[in-house]
Amino acid sequence: LVKGPKDRYRKRFTSVFYTRILSNGEYFDRDWLVYSEQLDRVFCFGCKLFTKGHRKGQLANEGCNDWSHMTNRLKDHETSVDHVLSMTNWYELRSRLEKHQTIDKAAQRQLEKEKDHWRKVLFRIVCIVKFLAKHNLAFCGTNGKLYEDSNGNFLGLVEMLAEFDPVIQEHVRRITNEETHAHYLDHKIQNELLHLLASAIRSEIIKKIKSSKYFSVILDCTSDASHQEQMSLIIRYEKELKLLDLDINDVRGQGYDNGSNMKGTHQGLQRKLLDVNPRAFYSACGCHSLNLTLCDMAKTCGRAKDFFGIIQRIYTKFSNSTKKWHIL
Repeated sequence: LVKGPKDRYRKRFTSVFYTRILSNGEYFDRDWLVYSEQLDRVFCFGCKLFTKGHRKGQLANEGCNDWSHMTNRLKDHETSVDHVLSMTNWYELRSRLEKHQTIDKAAQRQLEKEKDHWRKVLFRIVCIVKFLAKHNLAFCGTNGKLYEDSNGNFLGLVEMLAEFDPVIQEHVRRITNEETHAHYLDHKIQNELLHLLASAIRSEIIKKIKSSKYFSVILDCTSDASHQEQMSLIIRYEKELKLLDLDINDVRGQGYDNGSNMKGTHQGLQRKLLDVNPRAFYSACGCHSLNLTLCDMAKTCGRAKDFFGIIQRIYTKFSNSTKKWHIL
């Protein structure tokens, strides 16, 4: 920070205070001086850290903002006995921390070892989540405990890794012996990791879309285990596109299933998108159209031989038209 806000006397903090000019003209950096932008005050880092109780001088306590006399106050403070003692303690501690020679060095090593252990545990848990999500496998079972029946794929993979991986083996040992309550294996952690991964993937996809500029929109729905329709991307009146920071005028194609609310030429999403962007060419989903055609034929055809013969001819014609479409 170069300059702070002006006070009522039109004085303020400047970066000049960070430098001390010695009597012989040499410049010396005041590495102990700290400026708080929020409080608009300066503090002595060494005295603030190592001073016990309340000592003389604002720099070691509530801070100083007397900018008119700041130069003299800094000179008086840096030559005081208390400041020299605090800085000596700080320099000694800093040297010991760099050399790992503090009195609690054993505790520090144990702390670093524990931090490294949890990093490795989380890395393996994230890998398991990525594997199950990539292969579209269920995470949870009817049981949420390790080494019990029907506990799902996620805990099953944790049990498998514990057979040969020492990190997960130690983690499972702590859980089974109730040495830790933070195990990161419940469904809340799984959902949070899935959400983080999905956000990262969505950001990467949006980045690629923006680099290509023009794009198309394809929507479809599938029913989940509770027979509820799930849509992979919901676009309603271009609001979702705006939320994703995508320009609807860059759409050059749209395709949906044969639902009237989607492909309707008057009130469907096709028409609403075309009203905004006439260049968003609509093309019906060929797979859905063929499926509906076959279903209607199955209802009307009486003989199985005629039915499968017609299917063969339509499939051949559909395949040829698809190839021509790809060539075009």
